[in-house]
Amino acid sequence: MVSVPSRKKRFAFLPEKFRKERAFRFNLKNFRFGAGFSLRRFSIMEATLLLMFGLLASRGLGVIRQSIFNALFGTGIEANAYYAASRLPDTLFNLIAGGALTHAFLPVFLSYEKNKGELAAWRLTSLVFNILFVAITILILIGEFLAPTFVNTILVPGYSAAEKSLTTDLTRIMLLQPLILGLGTLVTGVLNSRRQFLLPALSIAVYNVGIILGLVVTLAMPHIGIYGPTYGVLLAAVLQVGVQIPPLLKQGVHYIFIWDIHHPGLREVIRLLGPNTLGVGVAYAALIVETTYTSYLPDQASLAALHNAFMLQGLPVALISQAVGQAILPDLTAQAAAKRYFRMRQTTLKIMGASIALLVPAAIVLALTGKPLIHLLFQHGAFDAHSSQLTYLALIGYAIALPGSAAGDLITRGFFALKDAQTPLYTNIFALLSRWGLILLLLNVLPGDLVILSIPLALACSATAEAVLLLAILLWRLHLHVKMDQGVKRLQRRRQYLKNLP
Repeated sequence: MVSVPSRKKRFAFLPEKFRKERAFRFNLKNFRFGAGFSLRRFSIMEATLLLMFGLLASRGLGVIRQSIFNALFGTGIEANAYYAASRLPDTLFNLIAGGALTHAFLPVFLSYEKNKGELAAWRLTSLVFNILFVAITILILIGEFLAPTFVNTILVPGYSAAEKSLTTDLTRIMLLQPLILGLGTLVTGVLNSRRQFLLPALSIAVYNVGIILGLVVTLAMPHIGIYGPTYGVLLAAVLQVGVQIPPLLKQGVHYIFIWDIHHPGLREVIRLLGPNTLGVGVAYAALIVETTYTSYLPDQASLAALHNAFMLQGLPVALISQAVGQAILPDLTAQAAAKRYFRMRQTTLKIMGASIALLVPAAIVLALTGKPLIHLLFQHGAFDAHSSQLTYLALIGYAIALPGSAAGDLITRGFFALKDAQTPLYTNIFALLSRWGLILLLLNVLPGDLVILSIPLALACSATAEAVLLLAILLWRLHLHVKMDQGVKRLQRRRQYLKNLP
């Protein structure tokens, strides 16, 4: 008679702190306030709910922030300069840190902690922190020096001299943000590796508080103008990182001054970070090119309208892809590291399938409710009826792009768990090239009143094609890996044993 492995043995492939926590468990008692609440570990379902609440709070504060901003600046020169100025800092942050660093660092950190112990994991974390600090500082100094050339010749060549000058000034201020947020990314990664999502979720919402405070300063002292929310961006970054420091300290973090560029863990992080960074770079290159094209559109309110529409589209994207993706990555990574590919495929199909099924109705609801929503939230002060109509037109295009954009981002997490950053890079390049080509085509095809749709419709087509391609490749890869799954091999041996019984 064949014995069935005990529960402890069946989950022995997971780190000790994960073994007693089932991925799909949901217990309301875990959400009760009490001692150690900020350090509590959550399952995928619980973490997803927490992150969704955090994102909802963030988007709610974001609506308040954007309503105040639109009332003060509408879709005028200052607003366009502010939106354009955020492109370079956001690109630098996401190239070096952001999601790219999290996806590269988390699998290596978990592997070191499991195989070499906590001290080795903290040494690796300290080393990555030191390298990251130096790298971002150098990039910021280069960005400060090259900002005028970048703004005038690449970012907004179609703007007037005054708009270019203001955009350059705001860019130089915002360039400090990547340093703060970049270092904070490591904090988030460590907390997520411990399945502690509460304060990372709260930090998402806290970010908007800094910008709102900057807008309040402008309301109190109007002569400060657009510089109020610009400095608010820096305050927002400090708040987002600061709220996560207390739980990190409670983890018994050990910072060690170490500089070893030959460290094998660092090399593995860089090996994964390289393709991740290039993939993010490709995505942000598309945003910069979009800004360049937008600067030539006949309606000067186009960039601000596109920004407002994209922000509204960001709510369902964040709730479905960002929250679920951030919650699922540690479990997928642990399953891939333990070669439990059958379980990984089950998790992927359950979580990603359910999430993707929600995207189409979310897009329809966004398109149907967009016009009254824009009128209610934004049409105040300097944000007039023309701004509302232009924003709604852009929102229709982004609603069409919603399913493909969110699904592609979610499916990519499966590749990161497999330590495969190259496949998403190749599909990103494919999407970028097709997006550029579609923008040029649509700019020449769409009539004048609808020409703003060139930007979101190009995104819709390219993102949908990329999502379909990514899903097909991931399922094919998991199908091949299932044959190497240790659990499947044991099951096959058991079946063969039972078959040979007299």
